[in-house]
Amino acid sequence: MPKKILFAVSDPHSLGLSRGLFCRDEFKTTFCSDSREAFAIIEEDAPDLAVIEVDIPPWGGDSCCRRVKNDFLLQQTRIILLAPPKMEDEERCRDSGADAILPLTTALDPLLATVRRLLGLPDPGRLSLRASIELNIRFRHLPHGDFSQGITVNLGTGGLFLQTEILYPRDSLIEVVFPDLEKQQGAQGRFTARVAWVNHPEWVQKPDLPVGMGCEFIDLSLAEMTKLERFVSRHLSETTGTT
Repeated sequence: MPKKILFAVSDPHSLGLSRGLFCRDEFKTTFCSDSREAFAIIEEDAPDLAVIEVDIPPWGGDSCCRRVKNDFLLQQTRIILLAPPKMEDEERCRDSGADAILPLTTALDPLLATVRRLLGLPDPGRLSLRASIELNIRFRHLPHGDFSQGITVNLGTGGLFLQTEILYPRDSLIEVVFPDLEKQQGAQGRFTARVAWVNHPEWVQKPDLPVGMGCEFIDLSLAEMTKLERFVSRHLSETTGTT
């Protein structure tokens, strides 16, 4: 049975929803541009998940989400809030009880990946955009490990592949420190990631990649996700412009 998804957004085309990735047989989609109407649809149709823009009138997406999560009969509907990368907007979203928060300008693939994760759907493979980017970075095992040096092989908003001979078990948490993500001297980016898989020299899962670890970012703030999106997009545009 297809999963029912409600989109309450001011402009579906800005999210690329017209591309049709949510029009597959596994999804049944409904659209509206009013938070009051969104709540009524959730009451009447009980969608499995709702994607709601935080500033959508007249109540705002965070208020709509709070009403849903405070209603015993409705709270099973998963809600993703889309918000500008501002601290006050992120706090509004977290206070509302949303199941996930994404930047208002998020690309379609990370949105689809989050929808699939919240609905427990099988992962068809990596959905978030990755770019072949080599960066010298520092990383350490959390919570108290010492920092080591590594090199990124690819990087995206979902995670990275880290070339290193220092390997940690799957599901280990690491802190990754990037230099100058925004071309500002000293503007380091610090992110928490989970080791998703390991390319061990005695057990090579992907021969086209060096020894290292595939890592997934976790608990990214809106500002952090936006910073990564801008960095990857800028790198891709620069690479395309030189070819």
